[in-house]
Amino acid sequence: MTRFLTSITSSLCLTALVAGTALADDRADVQARVDAVYAVISGPVGEARDFDAMRAMFLPGAVMGAVSPGPDGTGQGGTFSVDGYIERASSFLIDNGFTERATRTDLTVYGEIAYVRSAYEGVSGLTGETVVSGVNFFTLFKVEGDWQVASLLWRAATDDMPVDLAFESE
Repeated sequence: MTRFLTSITSSLCLTALVAGTALADDRADVQARVDAVYAVISGPVGEARDFDAMRAMFLPGAVMGAVSPGPDGTGQGGTFSVDGYIERASSFLIDNGFTERATRTDLTVYGEIAYVRSAYEGVSGLTGETVVSGVNFFTLFKVEGDWQVASLLWRAATDDMPVDLAFESE
């Protein structure tokens, strides 16, 4: 009986170790995908972005969207496709240079779904100054072993809506 219990305990520990390693690998892969999104939109003045690589990071039909403070202080915004983002942002990114970097990240993986809250700062390629900060909300799906972005929504921070507010529930 003791040998049997020892065998079961060993099997359970091995299963937990393997599952823990897989989760750690998924977390690293999700973080790598988020980092790649930041990298693909970032670059100096005059540098073309690799928008084909960006398209490959997103699921077909993925949604992107932005919210900003409206005239009455409440958020207003809209959603668009990845190609819609590229149409809207490519000239600005290339003409002005822009680097976006994560300043804080909270990542949750549940099976083949991941959710990432990522505070960011955007730095002007013309001045080197931080011109925007806010929070990106990524939803990702693991498809055929690859983490793909299903949605990316963001909101710029304001005095009434600071970045820390997005992380209060931690």
